[in-house]
Amino acid sequence: MATAKPQALSTERNVFDGIYYPDEDGIPLPDGPEQEIHFDRVTPVLRAYLEQYYDVIVTGDTFLYYERGNRRAVVAPDCHVTFGVNRDDILPHNSYFTWHLGRIPDFVLEIGSRSTARVDLGRKRDLYASLGIGEYWRYDPTPDSRHYGEPLVGERLENGEYVRMDVSPGPDGMLRGHSPALGMDLCWDDGRLRFYDTIRDVWVPDYYDLREARQAAEEARQTAEDRLAEEQAARQAAEARMAEMEAELRRLRGEA
Repeated sequence: MATAKPQALSTERNVFDGIYYPDEDGIPLPDGPEQEIHFDRVTPVLRAYLEQYYDVIVTGDTFLYYERGNRRAVVAPDCHVTFGVNRDDILPHNSYFTWHLGRIPDFVLEIGSRSTARVDLGRKRDLYASLGIGEYWRYDPTPDSRHYGEPLVGERLENGEYVRMDVSPGPDGMLRGHSPALGMDLCWDDGRLRFYDTIRDVWVPDYYDLREARQAAEEARQTAEDRLAEEQAARQAAEARMAEMEAELRRLRGEA
């Protein structure tokens, strides 16, 4: 996939045509740690995985400016993915400028929360469609889907309107929908959002997988250390017993 060539940006951070575009509003996530934990377990997972294979920007909760000259034309998706761009073109600015990067995100995911659900279902959905964002997904981590009314929804853009994609239980019982943009299935697993790479036929390792791997590695290390300690103790006991037997043999021979 060809990489888009960014337009020139002022040497002063986030300035175009003499206009400064803020990269933060100083307001923390409105729903606190409960919301933050899901941010931390979605965007970094996709970023770490996709960057192995593609020129891609995967970011979240950063400003996306979509109208040059209007710094009010801004939105902050929870997670968005853009292929065919260089990640280094966004890092110095901590914001996404559509005219600078020359591309609209291919994929947007919103994570349901008490304070944002209504906007996600209304104004943001309309905006993403008007911008031409090809896929819009919504993930509700709550057990009763209290934010969106559904655990997982995926929509693709057709003729300027979002149309639902199939999200249904798979053979494993998990709700599953396919994202052509990512080449992945998105799976709702008892409140946990998981990604399955259908191109490589593997699960994308997430926080829980890494935690389990660390625990397994720690248990294996402890087991190996315990086994080594047991072997050393057995060897020392055998050596002590051998020394006792040799001493007894010398005594019997009158050598002691």
